[in-house]
Amino acid sequence: MEQHVQSLIAQPTLAQLAALVRRVDDRQQLGELLSRYGVAVDDRDFDTIAQLFAPDGEFHGVVGRQNVVDFYRARTATFSTSSHYALTWHFDFESDDAATGMVNAQAELCIAGKAVRIALRYLDRYVKRDGRWMFQVRRLKFRYVLPFDEVASGLDDPMRVRWPGLPAQRADLPDGLQTYLDSRAWSAPAA
Repeated sequence: MEQHVQSLIAQPTLAQLAALVRRVDDRQQLGELLSRYGVAVDDRDFDTIAQLFAPDGEFHGVVGRQNVVDFYRARTATFSTSSHYALTWHFDFESDDAATGMVNAQAELCIAGKAVRIALRYLDRYVKRDGRWMFQVRRLKFRYVLPFDEVASGLDDPMRVRWPGLPAQRADLPDGLQTYLDSRAWSAPAA
């Protein structure tokens, strides 16, 4: 019995502590990557945006660092100001230099003089190169894209992706998630 108790409170090895510190540092660096991304987009700091993506990185179907930067130049030219906020995230490590993550975020943009509020989820793949984490792949899923004056009335509408000047589109989230669909079927009143 005493030996069992001793094994439960055994001290971690130096290698285990080093691995734990490395993983904590990795999580901190990835959190800073998310912060730097939002600031760089909002500040139109295209040099920083370039450094945040791997040379063969991808943003929502646009592949290659320079193509991603060119996309951001073109996209940010369509709105005057923006504020991006990473709200919650988690990371799953595949190895010491590869991870995936999911980031819930919000953004506010001013498009053609119209304030727009966005809730979205980034589905990310990260790589660590030369000791630095960067985006390998960043994809978007939208909860809503609504002009400020439509937020209160539009959140319950499945067609709540409403970019100014474009036809309304169906939201990706949560409407496309099987767990959400199952919960709606369970809670629906019987006919």
